[in-house]
Amino acid sequence: MNHCPNCAAELIPGSKFCHRCGDKVVEKTKQCPACHEPNPLASVFCHHCGFHFEGKQRSDRHFEPRFALEFDPATITEQIKALFFRGLKGRVEEEHDPARYSDYVERFYQSKFREVYAIRAKQIAGDVMQRWERFGTEGLPDIDRHIGAAFEGLLDYFIIQFCPDLNGILLPDAILRYEHVQAGKTDLWRMIQDFLDFEHEEELFYFNFIAMPDEYVANACKQFLTAGRREKVYFICDLSLKGNCKEGFAMTDRGIYWRAPFDKARQIAYSELHEVIKGKDWVTINGHFFNANPSLNLKLTKLLKKLRGWQPVVA
Repeated sequence: MNHCPNCAAELIPGSKFCHRCGDKVVEKTKQCPACHEPNPLASVFCHHCGFHFEGKQRSDRHFEPRFALEFDPATITEQIKALFFRGLKGRVEEEHDPARYSDYVERFYQSKFREVYAIRAKQIAGDVMQRWERFGTEGLPDIDRHIGAAFEGLLDYFIIQFCPDLNGILLPDAILRYEHVQAGKTDLWRMIQDFLDFEHEEELFYFNFIAMPDEYVANACKQFLTAGRREKVYFICDLSLKGNCKEGFAMTDRGIYWRAPFDKARQIAYSELHEVIKGKDWVTINGHFFNANPSLNLKLTKLLKKLRGWQPVVA
C-alpha cells in the first residue's frame, strides 16, 4: 500500500491526490530502481528496501579513470607494468628532456629498478583487485588515486636514483623522504630545505632577516612579501637584476609570495594550491607565471605539488 508523502495516509490505488490532505502525489514521489516502490523525492534511502539513492546517482556519473584497466586477475599485473611507462613518458615530458625518453626506457631495463618494479607492480595489482572485488565501479576513484600515488613515488625513486645523468638538473635524494608526507606530521621548513637544496643554487637567498640590509627587507615587503603578523617567513630569494629585492619570491609556513619582472605581486596559500605546471622555461602556479632558474623551477614545482591543500598547523 502506498502512502502520501505529506501526511502519510494510505492512498487509494491509482489516485493522483491524497484523499485526506488533497496533496498532489505523483510529482512528489520517485520510484526505487531496486524494488520499484514510490518514495518521497527527498528520500536518501528507499523506505521499502533500503536502496541508497545517492549511491545510485554517484554510479550514474560514469567516472572516467585516469588509469583504464580490465580487471582480469590473470593480466592485471602486466597491465599495471604497462601503465608505468605512460607515467614515465609524461614525467619526462614535463620535467626533463622529451627527446631522451628512449634513454629513460633503456635505463629502466638495464638497471636494478626493473626488479624493484616487478615486485611493486604485483603489490599494486593485488591492492587494485582487492578494491575492485569489494567495491566494483564505486571504487574506481579510489583505485585511480591509489595507482597515481604509487606511480608518483616510484617515478621519483627511479628518476632520482637511477637517472641523474639523464636529468640535466640535480635532484636531491632527500626528496624521496616525502613520498607519504602529511601536514602536521612533517617539519615544513626542513622539507623546503630538502627540496630546494639551497647549497646547490646560484640565486641569493636570505634566511637571517636581521642581518639582511634594511632597504632590501623593505623592498621585498613593499613589492611582494605581504605576510601576516603571525606568519613565519622561512626565506627571501632575490631575483632582481639590480640585487635590491624588488623582485623575487619567499615562502612562509602558510604560502608562497612572488613578483616577476613586469608583473604584479602574487601570493597563494598552500591550502589554496590546486594547479602547478612546469613549462619549458617557467612554472605556472594556479595559472600565474613564475620563473627563477631551470633548477629552482623544477624543484619548486615538485615541492608545491606536495604542498597542495596543505593546511597550516595551529599551535
